[in-house]
Amino acid sequence: MTSLTDFISSLKEHAADALALALPISCAGCGMLDRNLCLSCRDSLVATVQYRELFDETSLERLPLWYAMELAEPLSGIVHAFKDQGRTSVAKALSEPLRVAMKAMYSQAREAGVTGEICWVVPPSSRAGFRQRGYSPIVELVKAVGVTPTKLLRITRTRADQSTLGRMERFHNMRGVYRARDGIKGKNVILVDDVMTTGATMLECARALRAGGAVVLGAAVLAYTPKNFQDTRREIA
Repeated sequence: MTSLTDFISSLKEHAADALALALPISCAGCGMLDRNLCLSCRDSLVATVQYRELFDETSLERLPLWYAMELAEPLSGIVHAFKDQGRTSVAKALSEPLRVAMKAMYSQAREAGVTGEICWVVPPSSRAGFRQRGYSPIVELVKAVGVTPTKLLRITRTRADQSTLGRMERFHNMRGVYRARDGIKGKNVILVDDVMTTGATMLECARALRAGGAVVLGAAVLAYTPKNFQDTRREIA
């Protein structure tokens, strides 16, 4: 006997077939024709949340962080399509594993005794990046989770493209890029981002917010790239 879940899944597949006739498309993850995101790629987006601690060698501050997945295929291709090819239609699928990482960080903060409102903050997009895409990927992703990010940071200067830089160059490039907005003293903050490579962006966000008087509880990210990342602690949830 067919279960309700199987029936709904079959119904979605038939709807995707019909839509593909009118709007030819390929899977954002594997390139399969006639699918925005095929079942195999969608099913691969399962969070296996793990804990890290980022360490700022300048301030000696630590930043607790939970991430949902390692950046490998097909996730890498899906994120690339989302961020660089305008495929905002995959935001909902990507938001599901991110939601798990955000929940883990939120729960850790509450278990540590944090009370009151917690603000979710994302790294601000540059004007050039926003003009090029027409949207901020991380803002769209967090909104797909059901959260509206709070604007507590602003960009103070331009920076080089991080993708062209090595690990230590990234930290130097990011230093002093952000500044906290006025009136944030005492606010509890959790940072959120899509992909973390070295942690330079997260640490710069944390530095700026702490300088403005905010209490930075930690961070949550969708995925991290283990090649260039060094942490001080690791736990599997």
